[in-house]
Amino acid sequence: MKKIISVLLSVIMAFSICNIAFADYASENFSFDKDGNFKIMQVNDTQDIDRMNKNTVNFLKAALEKEQPDLVVVAGDILSSMFFGATPDRIRKAIRSLGSIFNDAKIPFAVTFGNHDHDLEDILSIADMMETFKEFEYCVSGEGCDPGTYNIPVMSSDGSKIALNIYMMDSNNKDEETGGYAGVNPQQVQWYKQKSDELKAANGGEVVKSLLFQHVPVKEIYQFCKEVPFTEANRAVFSTNDFKWYVLNEDYIIDKENAIFGEAPCSEKAERITGQYEAWLEKGDIIGAFFAHDHINNFVGKTDEGIILGYNGGTGFRAYGSGDKRSVRIFEINENDVASYTTRPVFYADIVGSLDYYPSDIFGTALLGDILRILLRLVGIIEWK
Repeated sequence: MKKIISVLLSVIMAFSICNIAFADYASENFSFDKDGNFKIMQVNDTQDIDRMNKNTVNFLKAALEKEQPDLVVVAGDILSSMFFGATPDRIRKAIRSLGSIFNDAKIPFAVTFGNHDHDLEDILSIADMMETFKEFEYCVSGEGCDPGTYNIPVMSSDGSKIALNIYMMDSNNKDEETGGYAGVNPQQVQWYKQKSDELKAANGGEVVKSLLFQHVPVKEIYQFCKEVPFTEANRAVFSTNDFKWYVLNEDYIIDKENAIFGEAPCSEKAERITGQYEAWLEKGDIIGAFFAHDHINNFVGKTDEGIILGYNGGTGFRAYGSGDKRSVRIFEINENDVASYTTRPVFYADIVGSLDYYPSDIFGTALLGDILRILLRLVGIIEWK
C-alpha cells in the first residue's frame, strides 16, 4: 500500500511541476496584422557547432530578408552531435551564433529541441540551452511543461480573441530501454490536453485552431508511405527500421509538385504508444503538425483521420541534406479562415543559388539504400538510371 501511495504522489508531483513550476508566460503580444495575415517560417536541423557554416548563415539571412516572417519557429537539432570537444561555453557560443541571426534581423523566434540537442545535455542542460536563447531580445520561447514544450497565442487583428495557437513540443531523445525515438512523454500529453481545454474555455467553448511544431515525427506519418517490392527500388527509398522499400502514396499528399521523399521516416518508435496523436484527435484543435529530423523529406499530407502532417527538410549544411534543396518552410495564415492556411518550402536554390554537390550529403541516412540500389542494378534486377 505504501508503495502504491508513493507512486501516486510521484505522478501528482510530476503534473504539478508541469502546471505550476512552469506557469503561463507573458510573451510578445503576437497578433494578425491589419489585413488579417500572419506568416511563420520553420527552420530546423541547422546541426552546427560554434563556427557556424557560412552557407547556412547566408541561407537564413536571405530567407529572412525575402520572406519577412512574423515569427520563426526553430524545430530542433540546433546542435551537431559531431560537436567534438564541446564544452558549455562552446555550446553557448553555437546557440548565440544562430540566435543572433534572427535577433539582428529583428524577427521574433521560438525554439524547441531535437535529439541531437539532447545528445549534448550531459554537457549543457536543455534548460541552460534555452536560457542562452532567452538572452536575445527577440527570443519569445515560453514555458509550459518543460523548457521546449509551450504554446504561443496569436491574437486577432482587433485584439478581441486568440485567433491562432502555436504549440512547440520537445520530442525528446532515443528510448534507452527499447531503442528508437521516444517521442513525447505522458506529462507533455497531459499538459497539451489541459492547455487545449484552457484555450477552448477562454474562447467561449470553441476550440482554438492550432499549429504544432516538433522535431521527431509521430508514427502516423507512415500513412503517407506505400510499401513496394525491391524490384521497384529505382523509385523507392529503403527503410533501415523494417528493411522495406517505400514510395509516397500520392492519394494522401498535398502539393505534389513540391513533395520530396528522400528517406524513410525516422519517427517515434512504432511500438511505443505516446498517446500524442490520439490526444490531437480527442481535442480537435490541431490543423497541422509539422516536423523536422528527416533532412531529405519535404512533403505534406492529410491522414485518414483528417489531420495534416508535414515536413520541412533540413536547413543546415553541416549535416547531410539534398544539396540546394535545403529549405525553410513558410506558413501564411489569414484570420478569417485559419484552417485554410497555405504552406510552401523555400529552397536554397530559390534565393541564394544553385549548388550541385555538398560533401556532407554523402553520409545521409539514404546511403544504405543507394548502395543496395547499385547492387540491384549490378545483378540486373533493376535497370540503371
